[in-house]
Amino acid sequence: MKARYIVSILFVFLITLSLSACNMPIGTANSTPDLDATVDAEVALEHMAETRVAGTLGAENPAEEPTMTKTVAAMIQLDTPTQTLTPTITLTTTPEGVFLTMTADTNCRQGAPYSAFKILATIKTGEKVEVLGRNPENDSYYVKNPYDANSKCWVYGKYATVNGDTSALQVVTMQPTPTFTPTPTPVPDFSVSYVGLETCPPNWVFKLFIKNTSDKVWQSMQISGTDTVTGFVINQSSNVFEDWVGCAVVLTQGDLTKGETSNVLNTSPGNFFVYNPTGNLINVTVRLCTQDGLLGECVAKNLSFTP
Repeated sequence: MKARYIVSILFVFLITLSLSACNMPIGTANSTPDLDATVDAEVALEHMAETRVAGTLGAENPAEEPTMTKTVAAMIQLDTPTQTLTPTITLTTTPEGVFLTMTADTNCRQGAPYSAFKILATIKTGEKVEVLGRNPENDSYYVKNPYDANSKCWVYGKYATVNGDTSALQVVTMQPTPTFTPTPTPVPDFSVSYVGLETCPPNWVFKLFIKNTSDKVWQSMQISGTDTVTGFVINQSSNVFEDWVGCAVVLTQGDLTKGETSNVLNTSPGNFFVYNPTGNLINVTVRLCTQDGLLGECVAKNLSFTP
């Protein structure tokens, strides 16, 4: 636009100059206009005009943008704030349902929340569990086992805070309490019978047969009694069960377990007969105990026999 404006001014200037030349006063013959000089002046003026136009057009060329323009652009760029992206917020949906928060460590049992039922887990204080159902009294809850995704169990609601509408819960029937059948306590017992006499001249002893008839294990024994004819007293104890034949021990056992048997004799010094007791009535008491030294549980059996 500036170039066109300058060219227009030069054009007007040249027209004015031409008209002025034409209006110059006519004098002598020597005053005839110098046409060559006029043409040279017009050419010079046109050349100067083209030079000014070219300079103006060059200033409008983006490749030759003035320094001030570049500086202003840089200032505008520096003042432009950096765009900050706002993070996307993901909303978490609050789960629906009923939950228990334990206020004390509570056992979660299979079948019902009673001690007669097996414990599947112990839910710790502060833990949260999902409720699947309730009992009709609304004081016990059927929940997901927090430690086993495939297991459900019962908790007593006394030590829990309930969150949610329990009225919408399914009523679940608990298993009936199993009938308690006490395990019978084994009664220690044994049987004893007279076998016969053994002799190691000049001494005589009687032989008794003992069998353990209970689950207890016998560890020690005692034989006490009298010969009712001579008044001879017998009192023998031992932590082993020995069988004799004549004057030699043929078997020694440290205890008698269930079903085991052994022969026992009055062979300890001072307890064997120094005479033949055949035909005399002998009364004895055989005592067995579950610990050495006649300790623990003990059972005594009375026996009378005549060799």
